[in-house]
Amino acid sequence: MAESALAAIQRRQIEIAVGELVLTDDFYMRLEIAERLRHLIAHADPTLDASQLSEMAQEGLQELGLIPDKEV
Repeated sequence: MAESALAAIQRRQIEIAVGELVLTDDFYMRLEIAERLRHLIAHADPTLDASQLSEMAQEGLQELGLIPDKEV
């Protein structure tokens, strides 16, 4: 199934949030960003294709346990 326009926008929002997570070292900001990521993923469009996320975003989400690790 092709990714919808809404899913593409949500994917971009997720990538931006992961970027914010990488750039901050404040504990409470990291908690807030992680919670925002959980919310974005929980309410994402079903057509969102996680494999189209940037490598940095995928690694960040894997570290948080929000997406499964890649099979090697």
